[in-house]
Amino acid sequence: MVDVAPTVVVPELFRLTGGVQVFSRYLIEALDAIYDAPVPVISRNDRRSDCPPDFLEGRRFYGCGFFTPGLRRFALIAGCLKNRSNLFVSSHPHFAPWLRIQNQYLNRPFICVAHGIDVWNIAGSKVAKGLRDASCLLPVSTYTSVRMKEQVGALRSPVKVFPNTFDNERFCPGPINNRMRDFLRIKPDAPLILSICRLSKGEEGKGYDRVLESIPELLISFPNLVWVLGGTGDDLERVKSRAGELGILGHCRFPGFVPDSEIVDLYRSADLFVLPSKKEGFGIVFLEAAACGLPVIAGNRDGSVDALAEGTLGNLIDPDSQAELVSAIRNALKSNKPDENKLHAMCVERFGKKAFQNRLRSVLNEFTPCKPK
Repeated sequence: MVDVAPTVVVPELFRLTGGVQVFSRYLIEALDAIYDAPVPVISRNDRRSDCPPDFLEGRRFYGCGFFTPGLRRFALIAGCLKNRSNLFVSSHPHFAPWLRIQNQYLNRPFICVAHGIDVWNIAGSKVAKGLRDASCLLPVSTYTSVRMKEQVGALRSPVKVFPNTFDNERFCPGPINNRMRDFLRIKPDAPLILSICRLSKGEEGKGYDRVLESIPELLISFPNLVWVLGGTGDDLERVKSRAGELGILGHCRFPGFVPDSEIVDLYRSADLFVLPSKKEGFGIVFLEAAACGLPVIAGNRDGSVDALAEGTLGNLIDPDSQAELVSAIRNALKSNKPDENKLHAMCVERFGKKAFQNRLRSVLNEFTPCKPK
């Protein structure tokens, strides 16, 4: 007997936390709602014990995480072969080579999501070849779509930009809790600009260096200004050292990884979110910040454009122009904040879970054999 609902293939859901993992959970949640039942899931790295009981309830789940890393690929293949679905939905393009083979020999089509760097440098690879045979490709932004097409070459698969979603009930305007300011030793009346990203030496395009270099000039107009850079990685010590060289270390805070339990309070306690990136696949932090009512400044060359709805939800600037960045920050800090409830409503209308679910339903109806009701 063939399952009505598709099977979702993911790298992991709960064993690690990151953008792809969160997206994968939202994807499964949307499919559960569309098919009115828990859809089957195959995870390469999760064990069953990694998953919450409410996620597993009523769901066929095949977790390969109890195998050694070298065997997990074969365990995932076995899980797919034992499955009864006639459609597979992959939340990551690295599964495309196997799903292509499965489709060729077993006539089991697949659709595949592409996030960013995972498809930016795949020319001539098995992943690129696999993606050509998908029933539909779902890049999360226009920027990712363009980069992916350049890498994959002649595509037989239709491509639909499929933006991320967010928890619109959690990321919303609310009372300002100064607990985060107190913890970071920031006075309640000090202008606080916030950036959150991975701090990696391989992520030069993220834009946090641009913000760092702008602080000395901004302090002329805002002498009490504080910049909070949240995130971890192997570039953090260099950033701290550079702040010391610029003589602004006392105006910088580096809290490291900001847990989910504190991120909303941090957004609400800030005056502005700034990250002039040039290499975001989508940029969920921009959307989360805007949904909490914050003015947002981002770059105009990558997936940030999609996350801010082409500038409707924030200010898009040239990420290479230091003068434009300083001017945008200065103007934002001198201006009144946007109507936070209106801004949240706009985020929900375009990117909320219901909009995400409707986009997914449309893709399934148009391109797959698993037609939802």
